[in-house]
Amino acid sequence: MKNTYFVLILSILIGGVVETASADLIVRGNENAPIYVSDTDSGLFDFSNDGFDDYYVKAHYTGNEKQQYKVDYKIQDECVDGNTFDSATMKLGFTQKEDDFRNRIWLTENVEVWNPWFRSAQSTDANHQIDLVSLSPGTLPIPYPASGDDVIQGNAKNMVGSFVHRDSIKELDNQPGWGGAIFFNVPAGEYYLWTIHPATGTEGCDGLAALGIPIIIEP
Repeated sequence: MKNTYFVLILSILIGGVVETASADLIVRGNENAPIYVSDTDSGLFDFSNDGFDDYYVKAHYTGNEKQQYKVDYKIQDECVDGNTFDSATMKLGFTQKEDDFRNRIWLTENVEVWNPWFRSAQSTDANHQIDLVSLSPGTLPIPYPASGDDVIQGNAKNMVGSFVHRDSIKELDNQPGWGGAIFFNVPAGEYYLWTIHPATGTEGCDGLAALGIPIIIEP
């Protein structure tokens, strides 16, 4: 049995400057299968300073090293640039954990990432898994990377896809946004799992280029 620990770090990347703030997580469940959720009372997920949370993460520890890991996301529209499949976009990245981000390696091998839609018959994705962002060592995901699959994909006609849009999401203080889950398998080690966004401004969630969750997986 290996233990997986999730500690949320909010990373706002603007113009190559990195600012980080630790956010406490609320731990639910028992010792063998904890669930870590964003502490919505911390105020650290309110990018617009309007009293409403713009981001919510729930990380599930699901078992031993042969089993998958799951992370649920709920994200306000502005963070991913829209409320339709044509406009909204978000990508994923894995890096090794380093003391200095300039030494970080963006991983694309030996990491398997997916969600049910990517593996379904409805998906038009060639390999039916989520391709990660590939960048040179130490590179920040600014501007929005060309590599990697867009995680928010689907049928615009009936809104069926990898993420689901809701006009009101409780965890986002009833703001509109997207909800979805990703699953991954990764060898033992210390990593960051990143959601990467098109940072198109300097205020509110428009200034959020990437949010990273450090992950420690022990053999």
